[in-house]
Amino acid sequence: MSAHVASSVTRHPSPQSSAITLSRRESSDWQATAVAVYTGAIDAARLQLRRRLDERMLALTGREAPAEAIAMDAEGQSASAVVDGVLFLLRRDDLVIVRPCAYCQTGRFVSEPLDGQADLGYALAVWAPYHRDCEPADPPTDTSW
Repeated sequence: MSAHVASSVTRHPSPQSSAITLSRRESSDWQATAVAVYTGAIDAARLQLRRRLDERMLALTGREAPAEAIAMDAEGQSASAVVDGVLFLLRRDDLVIVRPCAYCQTGRFVSEPLDGQADLGYALAVWAPYHRDCEPADPPTDTSW
């Protein structure tokens, strides 16, 4: 095993102290500007996502989710809300519902995208997600009749 030797990143002489002070101040300004622009973009994305989720849920269910009931990820890429016990999730432009396994009630399964009330009706009435080990077995074939 060889030993690691730490070395200086630069081999240039140190700049004058007045140049360091000016450089730090300028660095702080452009960094603060970049962070402010990023924060503004994220806030705008979150607001737009919240509006899209609310509009889509209202169109499908006739119900609005209170603003405080809508949860969003840190980057503003997805938003979710629970309406009458049903978890709706908007990812990009796809609105889906999220359910646990129909057998063991654990895990999180995502439905196909909901494009209309027929899709929502299917997801609520028929769709029953299962873990691989929880899937019901087909009944044995009875050939005695």
